[in-house]
Order: sequence, then C-alpha cells, then structure tokens
Amino acid sequence: MLYLLCMLVFLLAACRPATSESRPTIISASELEAFADSFFPARMEEYHIPGVVFVFVQDRQVILAKGYGYADLAQGLPVSPKTSVMRIGSISKSFVATAVMQLVERGKLDLHTDINQYLTTFQLEDTFPSPVTLAHLLTHTAGFEDPLYFSQTDPTLVQPLGSYLATSIPARKDPVGEVFRYSNHGYALAAFVVEEVSGIPFDEYVSENIFKPLAMYQSRYLVAPPVPEDLATGYFYSEGEQIAQPVDYDNDYPGGSIISTAEDMSHFLLAQLADGCYQEACILQAATLAGMHQRRANTPYQEQNMTYGFVEGFQSGERLIGHSGAIRGFGNILDLLPEHHAGYFISFNEECYQTSACEIISSFRQELVQVFFSE
Repeated sequence: MLYLLCMLVFLLAACRPATSESRPTIISASELEAFADSFFPARMEEYHIPGVVFVFVQDRQVILAKGYGYADLAQGLPVSPKTSVMRIGSISKSFVATAVMQLVERGKLDLHTDINQYLTTFQLEDTFPSPVTLAHLLTHTAGFEDPLYFSQTDPTLVQPLGSYLATSIPARKDPVGEVFRYSNHGYALAAFVVEEVSGIPFDEYVSENIFKPLAMYQSRYLVAPPVPEDLATGYFYSEGEQIAQPVDYDNDYPGGSIISTAEDMSHFLLAQLADGCYQEACILQAATLAGMHQRRANTPYQEQNMTYGFVEGFQSGERLIGHSGAIRGFGNILDLLPEHHAGYFISFNEECYQTSACEIISSFRQELVQVFFSE
C-alpha cells in the first residue's frame, strides 16, 4: 500500500535570530501543567485527535509528563506517558544519526569518506565525480531522487535492509551538497552503513547501543510482530468518524519505524541536552553531541537548516533543533531548546498528513514560546 512518511516542515512564524545575550528561562511544573491542561484538550477537539502524550524536560529532569484523551477509543483506554507505546515516525532519523555519530566517535566511520568504502554487498554508481558521504546522507544533500514511500500491512513482505537497498536505491539526480531533498532512502543507507561496520542488524545495534544504555525499555524498531499490547491505536478522522488504522511495516525502516513511550523519549531528550548522558550512561561524548547539533546544510524553507539528524529552526527568536514524524495514524514532534536546557516530545494517535492534526505541532510551538520565552 502507498503511504507517505516524511519530515514535517517546521512552520515557524515571525522568525528572527536569537541573541547570544538571552538567559535561560526556567519553567515551573505548575505553570507548565496549567498551560498544557488548557492547550491540549482544546486543540485535540479542534483537530479531532483522540489522544496525546506530552513530556517536557529541563535542567536534567522531567518537569511534566502527562497524557490526554485515549490510546484506544473502543476500549476507553486512556493515554499514559509511562505505558502508551506510540509510533514516532521520522523522529527515528535522529536515532540513525546518533548511531552514525557513535561509530564516528569510535573511529569506525568517517563522515566525509565515500560510503562505497563501507558497502560490501553493493555499490552506488559514480553518477557524479564527487562521492556520497555520510555527511550528505544525514543532511539530505546526497542528491538522490525522493520516490513515493511504500509500506505494507503484511510483515512477511519486508525484505532485509541490505537486500532491499541493493535493488531500490533512487537515482542520483544532483551532485552532492547542492540540493536539499528529503530522503528516507538516504537515512536507510546511512543505517545500513552502521549495520555493515558493526556486523549486526541495525535495529539490534540501536537496541544495544542507544535504547539499553538510556533505559528505554519499551522502545524498539517495529520491523516484525509481535505488536506490543500497549501500542496505541492510530486513527484517521473522516466525515465525523474515527477510523482505526492497521499497523504497517516498511523495507527502509530505520528512518521511521521506532515505537516508544513518552517516558522513554524523555531519556533521549535528557541525553541530548546533558552532554550525551542519561543518569550514569553516556551514548555520545559532549564534543560529538555538540558537533551533531551544529548547522550543517541549508534547506529551501525559510530559517530552517539541517544539523546531523535534526532540523534547526527559529520561533519568535528562539532557536529550536528537533524533528517531527508522521506515520499511518500518528503524528509527533521532538524539539530541543538548547539555550534553555529544555526540550519536549509530543505524540498523538491521529493521521497527520491527510487531516488537519499536524497543525497542533506549530500551534504548540508558537504558544509555548509566546507564553514562556517571549520578553
């Protein structure tokens, strides 16, 4: 079945560069909860969203984690930040980039080396003189065409990642580094390089090297059954009715198929904001993480740029780096506000692209910054 999975445009308005003289704003739990309790129920009704999970972190701790609405309408099952498993879509790409940076840090990968040097089962064609590198893949500047995204509800049709990529890599349309073109295949290829170099399937690599040290015990790539009992039901609102959506699977899974809870995602947020560490475990060194968060490439969208694995944008002068994600029946956003040592994750179980549900993301960002961070 044809299905779209891609990055949401940041939709940032009233943009202006943040000043280096700004001081961190500390948000109290009570004020944040009052804001969230007002914002989410109203917007959920407006955009026909059954359930939302929300977590906000700052200064190495969770300030608020809360659920609104239902994970399953038929069962009347409420959403919980601790137990409701959500499909995070293209936020998965931030985990791909983290995995790549881990192997760069360990000296096993180089961001600027021709990836053909790491591929043992197939090679990219030399369409242009300059080779494709991991830096290009992580910033969507490898020059690949971006074909329509396919997924299927039958997991037995999913091929091994290497077998799929060997016959499905899109044509190289432009020289590297010249054109930003969002590419799920590009991130799948970066993940396969990790698989080749590490010697284990990419989903296993992420489980052992990111999920496990960050105590993300309910997180994994959904590449095959069984489906977790606590997986929220995704919905598609049409003509006054919420239609439950089936679980689907895809061949180039690394860039979009992680399932997780809000509580687990708070651990990833905290590590991204605390020099790569959560509690006693570190997944990246501070210098590596800082390099990952730096601006690396421009996009065609105003005031939006690529880092390795994140999108940089500005909302009313505040710099955010994050990633959004939409997959059948779900929409998501993860944002970091580095200057305030803060970040948040929102996931909701409503079809995001074929309905208006995606608009909750830009509405939340705009109102949060206006209420808490505007002078």
